[in-house]
Amino acid sequence: MSDQSDNSPSVVLLPPVGNDARTWDFVDLPDGARRHRFPGFGRPRAEAVLTMAGLADEVVAMHPGRLHLVGVSMGGMVALNAALRHPDRVASVLVACTGASASPAVMEQRAVAAETGGMSQVLHDTLTRWFTPAALSAAPAHPGVVYARTLLLNLDQHAFAAGWRAIATHDTASRLGRLSMPVTAVAGGQDRASALSRSEEIAERAPHGRLVVVDDAPHMIQLEQPAALGRIITEHLEWAAESRS
Repeated sequence: MSDQSDNSPSVVLLPPVGNDARTWDFVDLPDGARRHRFPGFGRPRAEAVLTMAGLADEVVAMHPGRLHLVGVSMGGMVALNAALRHPDRVASVLVACTGASASPAVMEQRAVAAETGGMSQVLHDTLTRWFTPAALSAAPAHPGVVYARTLLLNLDQHAFAAGWRAIATHDTASRLGRLSMPVTAVAGGQDRASALSRSEEIAERAPHGRLVVVDDAPHMIQLEQPAALGRIITEHLEWAAESRS
C-alpha cells in the first residue's frame, strides 16, 4: 500500500485477545502501520487489573497524533472504547469480528478455565472458536493455525485470563450513537465466536457506520482470510479520507 502523508492520521493495529504483534504478519498492511501490543501478549503482564477503559487510554497515550484504529475481536472492543473516550484523537475505526458489548459471565468462565486448567486444556475450544473446520484440518497445516496454536501453548495462562476479564468490562452499545468518525464493522460469515448480528448492531448504531461481510471468514479473519482483510483496510482508509475532505 502507498505511504500516507505526514499530516495523515497513523494506522494503529489492535490484536485479538491472546495474540501478539505477529498476528498481522499475514496481512498486507499500510506502510508505517503501528502494531500495538497489549499487556501479557507480547509485553509483560500488567500488575493492575485490565479494563477496556484502561486499555483504550493506553493506546491513545502510546501512539501520538490522530489515529485510524484497526482492531480484531478484543482489539476492536478497545478501538470502540478509545473512540468514545478520545473522539478528538480517533479519526476512524475499523472493527472486525467483534461486538458492542460482551457477556461478563461467559468471559469469567473462560478466565477461570485458563487459570485452573492451563493453556493446553483450553486450546481445543479456543481454536474451534477461532478457525473454520477446513483450516483446522488442513494438510499441510494452515500457517495461521500453526501460529495460533504455538502462541496459545506458550502463553501465560494468567495473562489469558486477564484478557477475558478485560473483555468482561466492554459495554458500548448505548453509546455508539456518539461516534462522530467513520466506523467500519467487518463480520465473518463463518465466525463461531461473534455472530453477524453483533457487527450489524455496530454499523447500524454508529452515525457514520457501514457493514462489510466476508462470507468465508472465521473469527481470526486476519489469520485465515488476510487478503480480504487487507483489501477492506485499504477501502476503509480511502473512505475515511474522503469523509474528511
